[in-house]
Order: sequence, then structure tokens, then C-alpha cells
Amino acid sequence: MGYKRRYRRSSASAVVSDMAYIGSKVSWQRALLLGTISFGLFYFALPASIESLLNERQNSTFYPILEAVLARRVHWLQWIGIACGLVGLFFSLRNYYFVNTAGRNERSLAAFIAKLFGRSIG
Repeated sequence: MGYKRRYRRSSASAVVSDMAYIGSKVSWQRALLLGTISFGLFYFALPASIESLLNERQNSTFYPILEAVLARRVHWLQWIGIACGLVGLFFSLRNYYFVNTAGRNERSLAAFIAKLFGRSIG
């Protein structure tokens, strides 16, 4: 009776893995559209809303704390955007050339490589 160890995935990892799962199941046009929309949402829209929230709270006594916490989140969101965009681009090219759907190993490998490239680009 061995103890089964459970690993928790981070939220960012779950978003990119879910993006890889969805991108592998849809057509190449939808994978490209999904990658573009998720890139725009995570790289531009959400960080802009966080920046506007910070600008509203500039006179608050908690502003330095908010700025320190939310600045990390902006970088995190931009990294997710880059990784999701890369996954969408990969699966749009893959689904254009190959008709069959990607397997679990291919999806996890694509998500892993997108996370690595996302960190080096961002």
C-alpha cells in the first residue's frame, strides 16, 4: 500500500494545457483564432486593466503593496499570453497539414515547449 503523491499544477500551466487540448481538437482556422484571441486577452487586455486599476489607486496608502503584487501578475499574464499564442500557432500549422487529432503526448509536449519559449521570449 504505497502512498500516491499528488502534484498540483499551477494556474498558468493549466491554462496553457487547456489551450493545447482545445487547439488540438479544432480546425486550423479555429486554432489560429483561439491563439490570437487568447494572446490578445492575456498579453494586452488583462494587463491594461490591471494598470488602470493601479492608476486609480495611486493615492492609496497600500499602493506600494498593490504595485508589487500586481506587477508580478502583469508579467505572469503576458507569459501566459505568449505561451497560448505559440500553442495556437503550433496547432493551427499542425492541423493544417495533418488531419488526425493530436494525442496526449503531443499535446503535453507542445504545451511544455510553448511554456519554455514563452519564458525566454517574455
